[in-house]
Amino acid sequence: MKNIKGSWKIGRLAGIDLNIHLTFLILLVWVAFSTLLSGASLSSVVGEVLFILTLFLCVVLHELGHALAARRFGIPTKDITLLPIGGVARLETMPEDPKEELLVAAAGPAVNVLIGVVLFVGLLISGTLAQPLNTTLLMDNFWLRLLSVNISLVLFNLIPAFPMDGGRVLRSILAARMDYVKATRKAANIGRGFAVAMGIAGFFLNPLLILTAVFIWSGAGAEAKSVEIRRGLRGLRVRDALISQFYTVDANQPLADVFQLAMQTGQHNTPVVSNGHFLGIIQRHDLLNALDRLGDRAPAYAAIGTEPKGLDPEMPLQDVLPKFTTSRILPVVDNHQLIGLITPESIEQRMWLNQHSKSVDASPPEETTHPA
Repeated sequence: MKNIKGSWKIGRLAGIDLNIHLTFLILLVWVAFSTLLSGASLSSVVGEVLFILTLFLCVVLHELGHALAARRFGIPTKDITLLPIGGVARLETMPEDPKEELLVAAAGPAVNVLIGVVLFVGLLISGTLAQPLNTTLLMDNFWLRLLSVNISLVLFNLIPAFPMDGGRVLRSILAARMDYVKATRKAANIGRGFAVAMGIAGFFLNPLLILTAVFIWSGAGAEAKSVEIRRGLRGLRVRDALISQFYTVDANQPLADVFQLAMQTGQHNTPVVSNGHFLGIIQRHDLLNALDRLGDRAPAYAAIGTEPKGLDPEMPLQDVLPKFTTSRILPVVDNHQLIGLITPESIEQRMWLNQHSKSVDASPPEETTHPA
């Protein structure tokens, strides 16, 4: 399964791949370097880096909360990736049942609440909270800082705006009272309202609020569009959006023929077959790389790159959408025979046709007159 670009696997947690992004390592280096430049001792530098690592452990546990709650409802998690802005648990999908979505969305902040309770009890027992709380104590005490950050994570994630957990909690509450698509639109609009307010506040308080506002605005729009697309594809199967007319090449044809076919037909993704059996697809960039490395007389099969798994023609069309993160063209295979191809464009066209047909069917009949 393909990772987020620029990240690599560092282990597994509860059966889920844990990845780290390159930019997260850059964050650690930046924290260490900036602390050192401020005149702090080497032990302080180590302490700051350790605090960031501990903080991100809390973030991982937050994302794991989402993943385990989703697993309870039969939804697998692709992986969890650490980024400088936090963590991302890539769920295969979000449940559309309002109660299930509420539990999955709330599971992450609930983990931070639990961590906060444990830290609060520990600080209470140690006597730290008996001291007068001030900025110096907050910055100098490792565990008090960690408690404050976990409280901040809970409050931030419960902002009722996509893609934060609060947006999904809000949608689940609204969806219990209205249509799911309508609930998503309403939640997205509320989220955009928060984004506007946050952006205005950013001009006066902190420029980072402006970036957060842009993130929320785009996330709200993307969620609303995604739900409308999934609803538009409901009831449709892969065979309904099949591209059934295309050219293929034999596995042993030279790459020169493949290139010539692409030039003449404009088909830049070419399926490869052998004795009627589907072997894979030569995508444009793989063809050009193979021509440079192997020459134009090399066999076509040598240019097959990373090959996506063939789709069942009876597979629900909405389940195909996440698979386009690995390839923009997917083969549809029946009994080892290639029967068609699926692309985002073919799905979009099928959805448009389906919606257009419904609007035509729903239009009132024309009034007719009959002679007496």
